[in-house]
Amino acid sequence: MQAFVDENTVRGIMVAAAIADPRALGSARKVLTELRMKGQERLHFKSERDSRRREICSALVTLDVSVYIYHAATLTPKQGRPRCLELLVADLAELSATRLVLEQDDSTMKADRRVLYDAVGKHGLRDRLSYHHLRAKQEPMLWIPDAVAWCLAKGGEWPARVRPLVAKTVDVR
Repeated sequence: MQAFVDENTVRGIMVAAAIADPRALGSARKVLTELRMKGQERLHFKSERDSRRREICSALVTLDVSVYIYHAATLTPKQGRPRCLELLVADLAELSATRLVLEQDDSTMKADRRVLYDAVGKHGLRDRLSYHHLRAKQEPMLWIPDAVAWCLAKGGEWPARVRPLVAKTVDVR
Protein backbone atom coordinates (compact mmCIF):
# COMPACT_ATOMS: atom_id res chain seq x y z
CA MET A 1 0.00 0.00 0.00
CA GLN A 2 1.02 3.59 -0.58
CA ALA A 3 -0.28 6.74 1.14
CA PHE A 4 -0.56 10.29 -0.16
CA VAL A 5 -1.06 13.06 2.40
CA ASP A 6 -2.36 16.61 2.45
CA GLU A 7 -3.88 18.77 5.14
CA ASN A 8 -6.49 21.41 5.77
CA THR A 9 -6.30 23.92 8.61
CA VAL A 10 -9.74 25.56 8.37
CA ARG A 11 -11.23 23.89 11.49
CA GLY A 12 -8.16 22.80 13.38
CA ILE A 13 -5.68 20.65 11.54
CA MET A 14 -7.04 17.82 9.44
CA VAL A 15 -4.60 15.42 7.83
CA ALA A 16 -6.03 13.30 5.03
CA ALA A 17 -4.23 10.26 3.66
CA ALA A 18 -5.33 8.65 0.39
CA ILE A 19 -4.29 5.01 0.57
CA ALA A 20 -4.07 2.79 -2.49
CA ASP A 21 -2.64 -0.48 -3.68
CA PRO A 22 0.28 0.26 -6.05
CA ARG A 23 -1.55 -1.70 -8.76
CA ALA A 24 -4.38 0.88 -8.69
CA LEU A 25 -2.13 3.92 -9.02
CA GLY A 26 -1.76 3.96 -12.81
CA SER A 27 -5.48 4.07 -13.51
CA ALA A 28 -6.13 6.54 -10.68
CA ARG A 29 -3.43 8.91 -11.93
CA LYS A 30 -4.87 8.70 -15.44
CA VAL A 31 -8.36 9.66 -14.22
CA LEU A 32 -6.93 12.51 -12.14
CA THR A 33 -4.78 14.00 -14.89
CA GLU A 34 -7.69 13.81 -17.33
CA LEU A 35 -9.73 15.93 -14.90
CA ARG A 36 -7.35 18.88 -15.26
CA MET A 37 -8.53 21.80 -17.33
CA LYS A 38 -6.37 23.08 -20.17
CA GLY A 39 -3.36 24.87 -18.70
CA GLN A 40 -3.90 23.48 -15.19
CA GLU A 41 -0.82 21.94 -13.58
CA ARG A 42 -2.86 20.28 -10.86
CA LEU A 43 -6.27 20.07 -9.26
CA HIS A 44 -6.56 22.32 -6.22
CA PHE A 45 -9.98 22.25 -4.63
CA LYS A 46 -9.97 25.73 -3.14
CA SER A 47 -9.46 27.14 -6.65
CA GLU A 48 -12.21 25.20 -8.43
CA ARG A 49 -15.78 26.30 -9.19
CA ASP A 50 -18.54 24.37 -7.44
CA SER A 51 -19.62 22.67 -10.69
CA ARG A 52 -16.04 21.43 -11.19
CA ARG A 53 -15.84 20.31 -7.58
CA ARG A 54 -18.96 18.20 -8.08
CA GLU A 55 -17.51 16.70 -11.27
CA ILE A 56 -14.22 15.91 -9.54
CA CYS A 57 -15.93 14.37 -6.49
CA SER A 58 -18.00 12.14 -8.77
CA ALA A 59 -14.81 10.89 -10.40
CA LEU A 60 -12.93 10.45 -7.12
CA VAL A 61 -15.51 8.12 -5.59
CA THR A 62 -15.02 5.72 -8.52
CA LEU A 63 -11.32 5.26 -7.74
CA ASP A 64 -9.94 2.28 -5.84
CA VAL A 65 -8.70 4.46 -2.97
CA SER A 66 -9.47 4.76 0.73
CA VAL A 67 -8.95 7.92 2.73
CA TYR A 68 -7.99 8.03 6.38
CA ILE A 69 -8.74 11.28 8.22
CA TYR A 70 -6.86 12.49 11.30
CA HIS A 71 -8.59 15.55 12.75
CA ALA A 72 -6.98 17.51 15.58
CA ALA A 73 -9.68 20.16 15.96
CA THR A 74 -8.62 21.16 19.47
CA LEU A 75 -4.89 21.40 18.75
CA THR A 76 -2.85 24.02 16.94
CA PRO A 77 -1.34 22.88 13.62
CA LYS A 78 2.10 22.87 15.28
CA GLN A 79 0.81 20.46 17.95
CA GLY A 80 -1.65 18.53 15.83
CA ARG A 81 0.32 17.79 12.68
CA PRO A 82 3.02 15.71 14.43
CA ARG A 83 0.40 13.79 16.39
CA CYS A 84 -1.62 13.11 13.21
CA LEU A 85 1.49 11.90 11.39
CA GLU A 86 2.43 9.59 14.27
CA LEU A 87 -1.02 7.99 14.20
CA LEU A 88 -0.91 7.71 10.41
CA VAL A 89 2.41 5.85 10.55
CA ALA A 90 0.93 3.45 13.11
CA ASP A 91 -1.95 2.75 10.71
CA LEU A 92 0.44 2.37 7.77
CA ALA A 93 2.37 -0.22 9.79
CA GLU A 94 -0.82 -2.27 10.13
CA LEU A 95 -1.42 -1.95 6.38
CA SER A 96 2.17 -3.00 5.54
CA ALA A 97 2.53 0.21 3.53
CA THR A 98 5.77 0.75 1.65
CA ARG A 99 5.58 4.42 0.61
CA LEU A 100 4.32 7.66 2.13
CA VAL A 101 4.19 10.86 0.09
CA LEU A 102 3.35 14.17 1.74
CA GLU A 103 2.52 17.36 -0.11
CA GLN A 104 5.59 19.51 0.21
CA ASP A 105 5.27 22.52 2.48
CA ASP A 106 8.70 23.97 3.02
CA SER A 107 7.67 25.34 6.43
CA THR A 108 6.88 21.85 7.82
CA MET A 109 9.40 19.60 6.06
CA LYS A 110 12.11 19.65 8.72
CA ALA A 111 9.66 18.94 11.54
CA ASP A 112 7.90 16.28 9.43
CA ARG A 113 11.16 14.46 8.82
CA ARG A 114 11.91 14.36 12.54
CA VAL A 115 8.43 13.08 13.39
CA LEU A 116 8.43 10.52 10.59
CA TYR A 117 11.93 9.27 11.40
CA ASP A 118 10.90 8.64 15.02
CA ALA A 119 7.51 7.11 14.13
CA VAL A 120 8.96 4.83 11.43
CA GLY A 121 11.59 3.61 13.90
CA LYS A 122 9.03 3.11 16.68
CA HIS A 123 6.97 0.83 14.42
CA GLY A 124 9.95 -1.08 13.02
CA LEU A 125 9.40 0.23 9.49
CA ARG A 126 12.87 1.60 8.65
CA ASP A 127 13.46 -1.06 5.98
CA ARG A 128 9.85 -1.11 4.71
CA LEU A 129 8.37 2.40 4.60
CA SER A 130 9.95 5.22 2.61
CA TYR A 131 8.64 8.76 2.95
CA HIS A 132 8.98 11.72 0.63
CA HIS A 133 7.76 15.28 0.21
CA LEU A 134 6.60 16.20 -3.30
CA ARG A 135 4.83 19.18 -4.83
CA ALA A 136 1.22 18.51 -5.80
CA LYS A 137 1.98 19.12 -9.46
CA GLN A 138 4.50 16.24 -9.27
CA GLU A 139 2.07 13.63 -7.90
CA PRO A 140 -1.60 13.54 -8.94
CA MET A 141 -2.48 11.23 -6.04
CA LEU A 142 -1.94 14.21 -3.72
CA TRP A 143 -5.00 15.83 -5.29
CA ILE A 144 -7.26 13.27 -3.61
CA PRO A 145 -6.50 14.16 0.03
CA ASP A 146 -6.62 17.85 -0.92
CA ALA A 147 -10.16 17.41 -2.26
CA VAL A 148 -11.40 15.21 0.58
CA ALA A 149 -10.00 17.44 3.33
CA TRP A 150 -11.46 20.54 1.66
CA CYS A 151 -14.90 18.91 1.37
CA LEU A 152 -14.93 17.73 4.98
CA ALA A 153 -13.81 21.12 6.30
CA LYS A 154 -16.23 23.08 4.09
CA GLY A 155 -19.37 21.33 5.28
CA GLY A 156 -22.73 21.74 3.56
CA GLU A 157 -23.20 19.33 0.67
CA TRP A 158 -19.49 18.56 0.37
CA PRO A 159 -18.81 15.92 3.05
CA ALA A 160 -21.49 13.62 1.61
CA ARG A 161 -19.86 13.82 -1.82
CA VAL A 162 -16.60 12.29 -0.55
CA ARG A 163 -17.95 10.14 2.28
CA PRO A 164 -17.68 6.91 0.19
CA LEU A 165 -13.90 7.39 0.12
CA VAL A 166 -13.47 7.84 3.88
CA ALA A 167 -12.54 4.51 5.45
CA LYS A 168 -11.36 5.77 8.83
CA THR A 169 -11.68 8.93 10.91
CA VAL A 170 -9.53 9.54 13.98
CA ASP A 171 -10.24 12.30 16.50
CA VAL A 172 -6.74 13.37 17.50
CA ARG A 173 -6.20 14.87 20.96
